[in-house]
Amino acid sequence: MTERKSLLLKRLAKVVCFILLLAALLHAVSYLMLPSEEIKTSEARSDEVNKVFNEDKNSLDVLFLGHSGAYSAISPMELYKEYGFTSYVCAQPVQLPWESVKLLKGVTKVQSPKLVVVEVDHLFYDKQSTESWNEIRGGFFKAFPVFRYHAAWKDWFTNDKQHSRSATKGFFLSRDVRPYTGNKKPIKTDKVYKIKKRQLKSLEKICEICAKRNIALMFVEVPSVILWDYSKYNAVKQFADEKNIPFIDMNQCFESFGFDWKTDTRDKGDHLNYSGARKVSSFLGKYIKDHYSLESRKGNPKYKSWETDLVRYEELVKGET
Repeated sequence: MTERKSLLLKRLAKVVCFILLLAALLHAVSYLMLPSEEIKTSEARSDEVNKVFNEDKNSLDVLFLGHSGAYSAISPMELYKEYGFTSYVCAQPVQLPWESVKLLKGVTKVQSPKLVVVEVDHLFYDKQSTESWNEIRGGFFKAFPVFRYHAAWKDWFTNDKQHSRSATKGFFLSRDVRPYTGNKKPIKTDKVYKIKKRQLKSLEKICEICAKRNIALMFVEVPSVILWDYSKYNAVKQFADEKNIPFIDMNQCFESFGFDWKTDTRDKGDHLNYSGARKVSSFLGKYIKDHYSLESRKGNPKYKSWETDLVRYEELVKGET
């Protein structure tokens, strides 16, 4: 019995040593593949978001920050096609406000946007479980950067530093239709949702960065009926009024731009599909065009790559690629 136990312990020791050796090797190799300082600063966990760093320097007019609600509802290529200004959606699943701060810091190292638009719904990701999971995941990626920047493997082995550009500019294209048939608008109330301190501090930091760099700032809430309510609207409106920041809650005006919950959501009221995104982008783009001095980049030879990307985007929309 003692001999068998000793054998098991030896095997266990070998397994532990192998795991530790593998972890040390991955940790070391990771740092051979670290990307540029701007990408490291952003700490993005999405390949699509990281592709913002493949855009030509100082070529983006507008940056959008938020979570999945933002990248499902706002299409920069639709904005470019209709209004001519350039933009990118810097949003990831379950993106928390302090992650938006890091993204903004990283992107503004290489871009000089005229406007930053914050999709405010991610201020209300305030459950401890969500925050804890993102912290654990962030710690893992810091220890083993190769898993965050896994796209760098190909570049490292081929010595190819020419990265692919995103045809959708951070937008997630979905043609799925799963209608929402419940109450269409939030019920009015005088209650004000209490935004948590860390979320509020992050929003203040975004305001500070934009003010320091002379970047205009606005808040939006895209159509959403699952988690959004009027108390959250009141909280954002109160903050926006205090800071003199424009705020549009599209849940209160979606009929004005033809939005329909029967056709424009992919998951019964939480996220939008392509049909909904086209309507939201057209409405939001007009507001931006009317209120901010953004010139059209169409026909400008410096933005020829956007015409190429537009062709790729329209192929994706048609389902040809």
